[in-house]
Amino acid sequence: MPLDALCPRSHGPLSIDIMRARIPVILCIDVEPDSARPDPNPHARWRGFERLYPYLRNLRLHIAETTGETVRFNWFWRMDPQVEAVHGSAEWALRRYAAQVTETIQAGDEHGLHTHAWRWDVRAGWVKGHDDPSWMEYCVMSACTAFRSVFAKPCESIRMGDRYFDDRIRGLLDRLGVRFDLTVEPGETALPATDRMTLPDYGSVPTCPYRPSVEDFRKPDEGRTEGMWIIPLTAGVMPGQGLKWRRYLRRRWSSVGPIPQGYGTLRLWEPPELVQPAIENALTRSERPYLAFAIRSDVLSIPWWSANCRRNLEGLLRQRDSERLLFCTPREALHRLGLAIPPAEVVGQPSHSPFIN
Repeated sequence: MPLDALCPRSHGPLSIDIMRARIPVILCIDVEPDSARPDPNPHARWRGFERLYPYLRNLRLHIAETTGETVRFNWFWRMDPQVEAVHGSAEWALRRYAAQVTETIQAGDEHGLHTHAWRWDVRAGWVKGHDDPSWMEYCVMSACTAFRSVFAKPCESIRMGDRYFDDRIRGLLDRLGVRFDLTVEPGETALPATDRMTLPDYGSVPTCPYRPSVEDFRKPDEGRTEGMWIIPLTAGVMPGQGLKWRRYLRRRWSSVGPIPQGYGTLRLWEPPELVQPAIENALTRSERPYLAFAIRSDVLSIPWWSANCRRNLEGLLRQRDSERLLFCTPREALHRLGLAIPPAEVVGQPSHSPFIN
């Protein structure tokens, strides 16, 4: 399906205001344990986050100098039953890294949830519980409860783990008052069932923010005026040619799959030779462009991931329209895109920390 069909642009001439408008960039950081299947250890540190945080603090300053705007990042925390089982408390990470949380709140950053459905099996260890709707609901609801216990307000932004999403989850998030979901990855197709889960087909989802149909979350319902917004991550076309040796090494030695090609979600840990041209294309194909990316907190822990991610993040500031970029929260992004959001939704988060009495 052509990209323009997924989020069509108007064919009239662009006004000067539109041409000069800021381009929202939503950078999502999934803050989670370094291992997907961690051993129970209440004192284990999340070293990936500890390594990433100072890099992003310095990058924030660099972005602000380039764009002339305040920079806001978006932190999605693991606060699900696996974290509780390993550390003794679902809120462990927010309290262990209270200084960093306080600093980011004072910077105006968004804090939300990144919820996985890991479940302990006495024979198999950690297994994915996506095949059990009741367990999925429990994971989401318990994480939202833990979030409220720290921030004294409902969670408004979420990214489901393993890019898993379905209509049941959409309905639950609506009931819980979640306003923005950033799980959907355009262009990613369904995969066979593994680890008790089947990944959904995102091959034809829109590439722009939308309120989903209550019958199929992959379809927008332009008549809806209430409920959550789905903000798809940025997708593009990556060429299949070039990078011969890197493609060979990934196929032979890596457990994360081959280097992508064709249409799919853009991942900042993939080679910049593929990602940067696709980003440039994404910025030019829409009248009201935006960018949304997600990275894991351990992205700097693997050398080739780290090198690619640094080059891609810093490469954003060398894009043709880099001075127009605005690193912001989901609420501000939708406001900047001119979508119908009540004024209360674009008000920034409190500047005080929940850890300070």
